[in-house]
Amino acid sequence: MMKSYQIVYPSPDTSMKKIVTKILLLILATCTCLQFILFVIHFFSGWSHESAPTPALKSGTFYVAELQKNDQQLENAKQEQITAPRYLSDLSTLQFRHKTSLITKRICAQHYELLILVASAPPNLQRRNNIRLTWAFRRALKPRWTTVFLVAQVQNQPLSNFLLREDEVYGDLVRADYFDHYWNQTRKIQMGFEWAIRYCRFSFLLKTDDDVFVNTPAVLSFLNNPTIPNVMLYAGKQYKNPWILRSGKWKVSLEEFAGIHYPDFCAGFGYILSRDVVASFVEAFSMVPFFRLDDVYVGMLAKKTGIKIVHADGFELNSKRPELQCTPSTNFKTLIRHGVEGNCLIEMYHRAVLSRRDSDRSNELSHT
Repeated sequence: MMKSYQIVYPSPDTSMKKIVTKILLLILATCTCLQFILFVIHFFSGWSHESAPTPALKSGTFYVAELQKNDQQLENAKQEQITAPRYLSDLSTLQFRHKTSLITKRICAQHYELLILVASAPPNLQRRNNIRLTWAFRRALKPRWTTVFLVAQVQNQPLSNFLLREDEVYGDLVRADYFDHYWNQTRKIQMGFEWAIRYCRFSFLLKTDDDVFVNTPAVLSFLNNPTIPNVMLYAGKQYKNPWILRSGKWKVSLEEFAGIHYPDFCAGFGYILSRDVVASFVEAFSMVPFFRLDDVYVGMLAKKTGIKIVHADGFELNSKRPELQCTPSTNFKTLIRHGVEGNCLIEMYHRAVLSRRDSDRSNELSHT
């Protein structure tokens, strides 16, 4: 007896989605390679071939004495009559104008609804490029947002030259004249806020890091919600009445900060401030002593200026399930998620932004 077989064909919609996904990933990978090749060509055209390879920045336990030594070396370099690096060439005119160590004087081209400041470590070029190709990418002729990267100085000269070339190519680095270090993040926040107020016109500011996914359209929708105020806004993942840790990575000595609890603050991987709040924080720099935990420091500024925090569920520290780290939340819209980089960032961008954009476009066509 002859057996009969039934051929099951895949759903056209499923096949098309897989093809579109593969094409988009291929395009993003190709753009990344081309962008990196162009950057390397531009960089090596002005860099001597005798330069040593760039090592990674020193990392590890924070030593106050070492950090002070680094800052003192930079201060001594300013005072000596030597050939100064390009980023210090006009320091004499800046030191009386800026409240912080800010160097960059680049002016924003227009008013933006959202200004995004990304704190980035100097050697993290690939992370910055991935962000440029995904959620920071602007398609409109007059975009509603713009993105810049906050990057400090390094003692390694080849890496310093590399950063100068990167800024020439992309024009999106905001620099300061202190040496980059994990426990110098507060200085990075200070100079970024001052640059924003002095040189850019914007309605809201989002501060984030280079290992974070930002759902830019969702953030803009969040800000357009009638329940979200246009002024006096400090929004993010709120920590209420947080304990001061006396041991572990985040330990703080009694000499640094006495007491039991910090003021309320938002997690440092992402929070939103209205322009008036940024301006009041810059003015408060001189009244709130430097504190090396940058997110706590922002909470101190908020307490000093009387700003209340708006908690938002869309600011996600990590996915509750590790296997879903690269997938947007379904119970509420992911605005920002920490710990997303590399291929995970590309996947997250496709699922949260491109797929939603295609879905909205299909809905619009179905109603015409």
